[in-house]
Amino acid sequence: MIGWRVGWVVCPLAASEAIGRAAISNVVCPVGIAQQAVAAAIDADDDGIAEATHTWRARHDHVVSVLRPGFDVVPAAGGWSVLVDAGGLGLTGAEASRRLLEHGVAATSMENWGLADTARWLRVVYANEPLERLRDLGGRFERCFAR
Repeated sequence: MIGWRVGWVVCPLAASEAIGRAAISNVVCPVGIAQQAVAAAIDADDDGIAEATHTWRARHDHVVSVLRPGFDVVPAAGGWSVLVDAGGLGLTGAEASRRLLEHGVAATSMENWGLADTARWLRVVYANEPLERLRDLGGRFERCFAR
């Protein structure tokens, strides 16, 4: 249910402030429809959760295994992304992100996601990437940051 927090509102200007206050709960918190969908999935005979968990674990394990030999990777303890330390490459997350994009890898700089040292980290999301597309991830990182 990743990405269900995206949308927009067209409204009179007078209503926008109140809608904005309500929207923050829908941007940083699980939205009501997602909560109801999870409840329905849990009650279903075949909720697909075991299969989805297996798929995400396989993607996670592949990403960690191909990146970890050459890069400082923080594996996920659940979720759909791993963190890579770009500071160890002498780069900020933003600089590393720009370079990776030239090699076909979209990774998010973690700058402004918390404390000052978050600027050195990249987030690599694997949730919607089939293993076939992740196969050359390690090679793309190596070519991008050839040392």
